[in-house]
Amino acid sequence: MSSHTKFLAIAFSLCAVPVLASADDFPLKEVPQLTRLVDYEASWSPEGRSIVLISNRHGGLKVHVLDPNSERGGSDMRQITSGSDEDDSPAWSPDGRQIAFVCIHGGVSNICVMKPDGSDVRQVTRGLGQNIHPMWSPDGSRILFNTTYFASPTRSDEKAIDEKAIHEKRIIGETRDNYIDLATIRPDGGDLRRITYGGGYTYASFSPDGLSILHRRQQGQDSQVFLMNADGTGDHNLSGPGTIDGWPAWSPDGSKIVFSRHGEHGFQVFEMNRDGTGIRQLTDAPGDFVNPRWSPDGNKILCGRRLGSISLILFAAPN
Repeated sequence: MSSHTKFLAIAFSLCAVPVLASADDFPLKEVPQLTRLVDYEASWSPEGRSIVLISNRHGGLKVHVLDPNSERGGSDMRQITSGSDEDDSPAWSPDGRQIAFVCIHGGVSNICVMKPDGSDVRQVTRGLGQNIHPMWSPDGSRILFNTTYFASPTRSDEKAIDEKAIHEKRIIGETRDNYIDLATIRPDGGDLRRITYGGGYTYASFSPDGLSILHRRQQGQDSQVFLMNADGTGDHNLSGPGTIDGWPAWSPDGSKIVFSRHGEHGFQVFEMNRDGTGIRQLTDAPGDFVNPRWSPDGNKILCGRRLGSISLILFAAPN
């Protein structure tokens, strides 16, 4: 989840694309491993033929593009950003013509956009504190992101808020999350709009119809999946009390939500209906499974797996 955690690993492999699994197959005790290097924060292209992610395989933590069906074991993964700075959290625009990502310079995270080949990089946020996890609106007109910009009226304590987190793993429960709110901005950097107040809002995304925002909410020791209207009203808990949940994401039709829940065996992948009912565990395997994402056709789930290093897992979604 973090662009500041360094791992060492040496091998890489790509498994065959999984077939659709039945309900009786879950929770999975074993999962197909997609990559074995430091690969994380992956998301699908709109048509599902490519995956954009952060990888260290070519030195540094940079944005790469992976063909999930590669016959070369992923060795043809393309690096599309360069330079000495680190990158994080790439996300494809709905029309496939742009990628939003986090560019980190001097310990400050800003939202940037670029073309899918890595050209025409433009910085979107400027002077807005720490900005992470960009996600597009369904029509591509706005970028939803997490920001510390509203942490205080003068933001004079911004350095104190973020200094400790600069070289730390971004994990559920990090103190900085208490200062993070949600905002949207146009891809050209104009028309900043605040959505939430009070902090503790992270990992947000618009519903496929654009009417709702799914997000993770930190309140004290609890970390839960919440759902609000697109304007920030009507925020309510889907997880239930006393849970440690995070990384929620929509199914392509908006009827279900996939997320990670912490239990006896660490973070495992779960799904539920959009109203919080029908919670079902999808994995029960070694490691911590984070940032799950449904494929655009709904047939597969891609997620990160922390097991010594952090790599990618791709498995068949329940039918």
